[in-house]
Order: sequence, then structure tokens, then C-alpha cells
Amino acid sequence: MRITLVIALLVAGFAVADATQLGHLEGAVAVGGTIAGDDIFCSQPFDFGALENGVGMSEGNGWMITDDFNTSDAGNIDMVEIWAIYAAGNTTGFNIELREDASAAPGAIIDTYSSTAVDHTNTGMSQWGYPLWYTVMETDDIMVDGGMIYWLVLQTVAGTGPDYWLAGPNVNGGMTYFSDNGGASWQSSQVAWGAAYDQFMIISGTTSLSRDTWGTIKTLF
Repeated sequence: MRITLVIALLVAGFAVADATQLGHLEGAVAVGGTIAGDDIFCSQPFDFGALENGVGMSEGNGWMITDDFNTSDAGNIDMVEIWAIYAAGNTTGFNIELREDASAAPGAIIDTYSSTAVDHTNTGMSQWGYPLWYTVMETDDIMVDGGMIYWLVLQTVAGTGPDYWLAGPNVNGGMTYFSDNGGASWQSSQVAWGAAYDQFMIISGTTSLSRDTWGTIKTLF
């Protein structure tokens, strides 16, 4: 079912949106804050000045969003932070996937997790007539290897309306990919909405010392 959104025009340069997105923006004016866990695997923090769109990620519509990140070290991911709009109230959980890289696109599923440990903070900013939320979710130690490209997939659980993960211009690795069928197939943000996006996100946890690093440490004692 297509959902018609009535959106307040707050910034010049607005483009009419379909149901899967909030609509492309040009020229926002403020900067958001950054909070993170112990070790950072991916840092793409929210910048209101770079805000370009909000793209759909609600389970009820079958929408999923994924963006890639590179790991310099192996370790365990235990926290994901995003910035989002929840059109019908804040979600109580997320479906999370970690996927392989398949030639700069999301590949096979490596791990899945359902997070109900979710915290929302109102940033005090708004766009498209909605408040912008800073959301933190726990991921229960998803393991990653060093020197790899992974794709983080997010989808809000249940809910009574569409939810949107905020995005800026693509300046980090591959662009965002979108699915409208629960991850069965994917299309790039360039194809879906005519622009290459990065999702605002910070992925953090605890990195592991490599065997070589342990060997170097032992020689010091």
C-alpha cells in the first residue's frame, strides 16, 4: 500500500517524495552531537547541514536500509547509533543484519539480531514536520573481522506507520541500498531516489588485539 505523506516545507530545494522516502533537501543549517561506545568501527555522525533525506526502514512495509563500513580491527559490535524519524511513534525494537560485501553491494547474511534494548533522545531539531531522534540500540556482540567490508542492515519492528533513517551525501565507501521486500532484493539509493546516500550512523564495540600485536606486547616484558 502506498502511503501519502503531508510534509511541511521547512527548507528550500524540497523535492516531492514517494512513500519510501521523505524527500530530497538542500541547505539545512545546524549540526548534531555525537555519542559512541568504546571502540569505533564506523563513524558517520549526524550533521544537520548535510541532511538530504530520510529513507524507509519499517517492518510493516517490508522496508530495509543498509550501508557499508570498513573494519581496520576485528572485534565485537555492541552498539549502533542512528538518527531517525518515527512518523507514528518511536519504535521499541530493530531487526538487525550483518551482511557480506558483494562487489560494493549487500551480499549474504552473516548474522541477525533483534534489538529491544533501544533508547531514543529528541535532538530538539525537526524537519519535514517531524522531530529528529537520536537512537541507540544494543546489538549483543556481533563479531567482525579486521580488514573487511560489511553491510549493516536495519529495520524497525512492527509499528503503525513508516519510519525513516536519516541520510546525507555519499562520502564514505559504497552508497546506501534499499529493499522493499524484507531484504530479498536490493536497489541502490541512486536508482531508488536519484541520489547516492550515506546513512548517519556510528557503530562501536570492543576491538580484539591481533596475534601479532600480542607477540609484540610480550617482547616488552
